[in-house]
Amino acid sequence: MGVFSEFFAVTDEVFIEGDGHYDLEVVGESHYQRHLKVLSGLYSRTGGNRELVAKLHYENTNPHDKKAIRVVINGGTVGYLSRKNARLLRKAIEKVGLEGLIISCNAKILGGRRVRLYNKIDFSVWLDLPIKKL
Repeated sequence: MGVFSEFFAVTDEVFIEGDGHYDLEVVGESHYQRHLKVLSGLYSRTGGNRELVAKLHYENTNPHDKKAIRVVINGGTVGYLSRKNARLLRKAIEKVGLEGLIISCNAKILGGRRVRLYNKIDFSVWLDLPIKKL
């Protein structure tokens, strides 16, 4: 059963413990920089590296992709899984009979580094969710 053998369920949510690599990138974060800034704090010379919990929601009514998976941290959207990764995760979830549940996992928000007075590096989100091992 792989990583699913290490999950625990709370009502309609399943937490998946990753391997600590945070190698699954979230896409579309450029549209959610305001919320990421609230979560991470102000831009700084060194940038940030904040760990939080992300919740992954099926978004079957998304007009651009009926199989989209939205990534939410502290109640706000921070991006989406890529099309390829959304389909891989859906397939793994359905294979073990967990469809309909909210999947949660550890996440890191990186970036927010101020390079010069008006130049900055945007925030990015990485998930500790080894999809290929599910």
